[in-house]
Amino acid sequence: MIIIRWQPSTAGLDEETLKSEIKKSLDFILVHKPQRILIDSSNFNFVIAPELQEWFDNEVFIIYPKANVKRKAFLVTSDIFAQVSLQQHINDAKHQTFESAFFDSEEQAMSWLKQEV
Repeated sequence: MIIIRWQPSTAGLDEETLKSEIKKSLDFILVHKPQRILIDSSNFNFVIAPELQEWFDNEVFIIYPKANVKRKAFLVTSDIFAQVSLQQHINDAKHQTFESAFFDSEEQAMSWLKQEV
């Protein structure tokens, strides 16, 4: 299992920098092949535009089967617009091969991640 924590500075990111950061995490995921991932998006303050949602579907989600990712839990952000865009990019994905869920607490997320798939 790995944990990825977004920092409050995401509010100032541009799209290309966000993509670059995500690609770095994908490289790590491909090397370590975690079956479970916790994304702490409680400080994620970036609204994912529809075009970027498509990029996630076509460029990011296709990596997870290669890394054997089975579950991905998200800690929710207090920024309602960022949260809606985050959930939408997961719910609308065509290439999603993993279970995903959203949580208010890390304890709930970890408990869900540890359950058998």
